[in-house]
Amino acid sequence: MPTRVRKRDGREVPFDARKIDAAVSKALEAVGEVDPGFAGEIAGVVTLTLEGRYGVQSPPGAALPGIEEIQDLVEQALIELGRANVAKAYILYRDRRARAREALSVHDGDAALKQRVEVQAKDRTQAWSKVRIVAALINEAQLPRELAEKVATRVEERVFAARWRQVSTALVRELVDNELLDLGLSAALRRQVSYGLPSFDLRNALAHEDAPLDPARAPQGEELAERGLHQRIAGDVLRRFSLHEVLSDESARAHLAGDLHVLDLGRPQQALWCAVPAALLQAGGAQADAAYDVLDELALVARDVAHGVVLEDASALLAPLCASSRGSALEAWLRALCACASAASRSLDLQVGGGGARSQTATDRLIEALAALPHVGLAPRLFIDHSDLVRRLEDRGGDPAYLAAVESLLLAGRLVPTWGSESVTCVGPGLHRHAHERATLTCGGAVAINLPRIALRAGPWREDRALELLSGAVGAAVEALADLAAFQRRTRGSRPGDLRGRLAYAVTPVGLREALATLGDGDVRPDQGARLVGLLAEALQRAGDAKRIAVVLTPYFGELARARFAELDAALPQHAQRLLFGDAAVAASRAPYACGYRLSPVHGRTPWSAEAVLLSTVEVGALHPLPEDPARGVPLSLVESWRRFDRLREESLAREVVGPSSVAAIASHLFDPQIRTPEAPARERASGPKR
Repeated sequence: MPTRVRKRDGREVPFDARKIDAAVSKALEAVGEVDPGFAGEIAGVVTLTLEGRYGVQSPPGAALPGIEEIQDLVEQALIELGRANVAKAYILYRDRRARAREALSVHDGDAALKQRVEVQAKDRTQAWSKVRIVAALINEAQLPRELAEKVATRVEERVFAARWRQVSTALVRELVDNELLDLGLSAALRRQVSYGLPSFDLRNALAHEDAPLDPARAPQGEELAERGLHQRIAGDVLRRFSLHEVLSDESARAHLAGDLHVLDLGRPQQALWCAVPAALLQAGGAQADAAYDVLDELALVARDVAHGVVLEDASALLAPLCASSRGSALEAWLRALCACASAASRSLDLQVGGGGARSQTATDRLIEALAALPHVGLAPRLFIDHSDLVRRLEDRGGDPAYLAAVESLLLAGRLVPTWGSESVTCVGPGLHRHAHERATLTCGGAVAINLPRIALRAGPWREDRALELLSGAVGAAVEALADLAAFQRRTRGSRPGDLRGRLAYAVTPVGLREALATLGDGDVRPDQGARLVGLLAEALQRAGDAKRIAVVLTPYFGELARARFAELDAALPQHAQRLLFGDAAVAASRAPYACGYRLSPVHGRTPWSAEAVLLSTVEVGALHPLPEDPARGVPLSLVESWRRFDRLREESLAREVVGPSSVAAIASHLFDPQIRTPEAPARERASGPKR
């Protein structure tokens, strides 16, 4: 049988099954029953259960059964053996003993005070008991008994000196924390920390109303994750928890300082995005009703992700609806998809690519149907490979209605061109699928990197220094993602629902345009941006391999980080110095940074050509956000602008404007400790800042 048990005050005493026998015998007597041997049977059942949970021998430091747990097992055994009346008598006996203990402990060591102090717990009111504080400090804060007694005594003295008649458990915990702080018990204080919200914040949360989603643009994931009162409150509590329990001290400091932004700390246990091939969700053949059956499965998967789900190969699934004699069948299905997204407060997007003539026809119908949908905030986006979009525009280039549909979807950000290679393709935010991979793909988390701060620290014309700082920022970002991955493995995991597949994480650049302007002393040089982005992708792969996690570069996830970074950077000494010298480039210093791969407008370059050069070193990705702001007017149509971008990017790849070899050479200098990073050219060192 178990050798030791832990009492309520934290002391360890030998286990004695005869005490269980005696307690059950008294309960039998209370109900007037005589059953020789029954009390011993109950003691034997409880002993066997404890052996199964804790083993026969308890080595020093091992978990021990507590008195309350043993009494709960006695009650359970009595009820399961059909002795409910005996169980009731035992419960009453147990309650009388508890009341007696509380009465004896109220004035422990203080006969002058006669008042009875009540403690408000979350579901009941209890009499004051110093013993409970001692037990909590031993079990939760892992303090030795002597220190736990000392802290509990000091807390009790404060409560009695204040002559309170009623206190809450939250107040008691705060008093305990104060004593731990006064005694210098920082390790115990960290283990004892409580995560909650002030009443002022709760009142504000109750008064807050969700702003309506903008139907003119696709919503960002972090906007959706905290729509609703319960989601906001839970998010605030979990953010506090994440900074202490999920991230390491270094990662938490980098996040709070604004060097990094760890995305969605209010949901650390959940993945951000999930991509599911339609074939995995189809229960039957390619029938029209199969598309509606998939909606149920999508809704189930969406519950377990923080931002959204991408349904891959949607054209094959929707082909029967497109061929249906009912002309509005596809439109009806898309409306049902929007309703599911609104109910789940998650994005439900689609991806198409490849396929035969039937799939291409379905893609055309899907583009037209999406453009015809009413403007709603959670209408789906369509991710399409750039080569497929080129073919569709060539085949339907003479149809003005079709071109207008593509134009409207590009304008709203609901048609997202992607590119990749024979080995990997982009199917969604932070979701890069390898060739011949058919399982679920999950983006477990993401980190945004503050590029303008790196450029400010490096200074103008110091690309070499900026690359060194960037490699350090990549290491910090991947370290934060590794913290998140370890936490997700310890909890329920980051793979949604019952689906299993490959898990990856993402890093996004924020403020690329502003960083290049600082490095170029006002000039944005796309070739320099290509080197930065190429190094970033190379560094992420190396750092991820070292941490045994897959990390990809993505333009998504920077919407909230870009405003936060700009506000924090406005207080930096380097920024104040630039204001002192009247730098016009920082006149709009608090405006949010650019996110993703947007560089335009760039002096001396046609629209979108700067992005084409920039992305010549990015093997796989998506064009997000669009380089031009539709609000200021676009001289050429977005369709023509995208065509030019796609052509220029392919030409840059063919000419190797920057060259993968040069990026690899830079990476080898930064990541090989035996090779010193070359200094900047003498001309750049001598010239310094123009001013």
